[in-house]
Amino acid sequence: MPYTPEQNGCSERENRTLVDCARSMLESKKLPKFLWAEAVATAAYIYNLTGRTPEEGKSPYELWHNRTVPKISHLRVFGTECFVHIPKQQRQKWSRKSDKGILVGYENFDGYRVFIPSQRKVVRSCHVQFAKEKLSSVGIRLEESKTTSDMTTRESSNDSVELRLDLPDAGTADTGAEEAGNGSGQTVVSTTVGAEMRNLRDRAQLRKPVRFDDYVLLSVDAEVPKSYAEAMRAKESMHWKKAMEDEMQSLAENQTWVLTDLPADKKVLSCRWVLRVKTKADGTVDRYKARLVAKGFAQKYGIDYDETFSPVARFDTVRTILAVSGDEDLVLRQFDVKTAFLYSSLEEEVYTKQPEGFDDGSGRVCKLQRSLYGLKQAPRCWNTRFKEFIRKQKLEQCHADPCLFVRIENGKKLIVAIYVDDGLVAGSSNEEVKQFLEELQREFKITVGSLDCFLGMQIQRRKDGSVFVCQKGYCEKILNKFNMAGANKRSTPCVKRTQETEEVLDDNTPYRSAVGSLMYLAIATRPDIAFAVSTASQKLESPTKADWEAVKRIFKYLRGTTDFGILYKGKANSRGLEAYSDADFAGHVKLRKSMSGVVCKYNDAIITWLSNKQQLTALSTCEAEYIAASEGAKEVIWLTGLLKELGIKLKTPMLKIDNAGAEKLVRNPEFHKRTKHIAVKYHFVREKFLNGDLDIEHVASTDQLADIMTKPLGRVRFRELRDGLGLSHV
Repeated sequence: MPYTPEQNGCSERENRTLVDCARSMLESKKLPKFLWAEAVATAAYIYNLTGRTPEEGKSPYELWHNRTVPKISHLRVFGTECFVHIPKQQRQKWSRKSDKGILVGYENFDGYRVFIPSQRKVVRSCHVQFAKEKLSSVGIRLEESKTTSDMTTRESSNDSVELRLDLPDAGTADTGAEEAGNGSGQTVVSTTVGAEMRNLRDRAQLRKPVRFDDYVLLSVDAEVPKSYAEAMRAKESMHWKKAMEDEMQSLAENQTWVLTDLPADKKVLSCRWVLRVKTKADGTVDRYKARLVAKGFAQKYGIDYDETFSPVARFDTVRTILAVSGDEDLVLRQFDVKTAFLYSSLEEEVYTKQPEGFDDGSGRVCKLQRSLYGLKQAPRCWNTRFKEFIRKQKLEQCHADPCLFVRIENGKKLIVAIYVDDGLVAGSSNEEVKQFLEELQREFKITVGSLDCFLGMQIQRRKDGSVFVCQKGYCEKILNKFNMAGANKRSTPCVKRTQETEEVLDDNTPYRSAVGSLMYLAIATRPDIAFAVSTASQKLESPTKADWEAVKRIFKYLRGTTDFGILYKGKANSRGLEAYSDADFAGHVKLRKSMSGVVCKYNDAIITWLSNKQQLTALSTCEAEYIAASEGAKEVIWLTGLLKELGIKLKTPMLKIDNAGAEKLVRNPEFHKRTKHIAVKYHFVREKFLNGDLDIEHVASTDQLADIMTKPLGRVRFRELRDGLGLSHV
């Protein structure tokens, strides 16, 4: 009868045996699930040779074929590393003689089925040489798909993964089968693995890296416990326990919840401990931190949360504050609000379980009175609460940045920027800053210190009043993380590529993770790598080997410039706000689109920059430059408003262009036949020029600083422009 598997119990039980065996083989070697069919076939093959039968001493194979098993010496551990000989007929004279792969099955008693990751297919061959077998996994690790901002894996809708083997180079491996090989030694099976590549690695296979190898070191963050149980088993358990107790004390002081029975019509959220090691600017351990976090992903919109948007200060804003502080010799301080979210009230009715390790066993739940970390609305509640305090101190919220607050009274200036619970304060005098921080301390529990590390940026205040900002510690961290700390140095972050290669990455290269790490540098303190990182970020979906080499070149450049940063000079000869815009016409080799570059300086040091691919295809150099000028105009208008709110009196800002055609197009609507197709939004620069909000100035191409944002440059030219941006080293 159909749909009644219980009528065939014997077969169903055999199927379960085979599936359990296949699952164990895949899991023991950390192999991906798309090899399930090979694993099941191998399980059946082994079971037929070694399984038990009613006749003592005989295997299923012997009973079925009525003959003894020829041999079992050919059996190997499923998933073993191996090399498959490539017959002469399928390779050229100087090509490699073998492919590296993974044993996934058998062909009768004289052949093997091997999965070749680089070709995404299974081959059959009798000429296979196996690597030394180990009891540990072979170096393939399956990582579950994540939906966070961590850019180390590529999202996929199925169980497709990339395989990377920690094997010797296949090109130099001696298979010992060159003379014996013939055309029939290897057959390609039509087993297509339509897999998207993902980052896989096994800790057991990590070894001391060699220069130029494409391996990744595990981050120090991997040693931080992921749960309460792990923390209690760790050697630093006393530190973690103390951190949790401090967090519980803060929760109690703020009356975060009351214990109650769960109403019948309400759902309870789980919570977990999030642990972190806070480090100083030099990378040494500062303190152990524990945070109780609600699992807000289980919240339902309209039931236990509504609005969630909460702004944070922009990096552009922070750099502008530092530039103004250097010029006006402002006092700089930073503060950190402890358990900031707990100071804001919660409007919705939300219940959570009692924290692990601190459950009183009563079966009651926590009815939240404060916005606990992890709740979707928690950042917004805290931002609203902080702004209430700011208004009491008579600081005004800026239009240019909603997380920037300014008070100017009787010639005294106070500037406050907030990034979640980290704050920056700049004031005309110590008294002004001290008074504000004392008021803040009466309202919230905070830690205060000199401004030496903010949002991952190392900040130095020099004796002459100048401010130097860099990310030396972060540079060294990512160089170690991606095994580039010993790489040869390069004088420029990128070189011109004459043509695009279609050779995709065939191994476990951490392309996304590397670009993400570099992106943080490029938007914070290192405009000199902005173009190179922008170009690399355009290939996140399908990077090639050439793209990976380009990313490694950026690391090699950073290897020699880890201590470079931006210097905002103290009491500089005010040159006001000046901007540069440039474009590289049809610079994209494949798409033939142009690159826009914008550089904005205040008092001779860069505060904002832009390097991106233009959305439309420009038909001429003039059009590309005009589009870039429009992007520059938007930055200028925003910065003008920001600086005015900071109390800076500005002359008409200057936008410098090195293309005469684009300059004429800004001043007058000329060249109608050649410009009538340009989108209306790009005429923004002309409108602002005619309104007198900015001025246009022609600059020689040799003095065009935005050139560094649009194309690869030679060593001499690159250094000239880098110095022009205001970058220097410690």
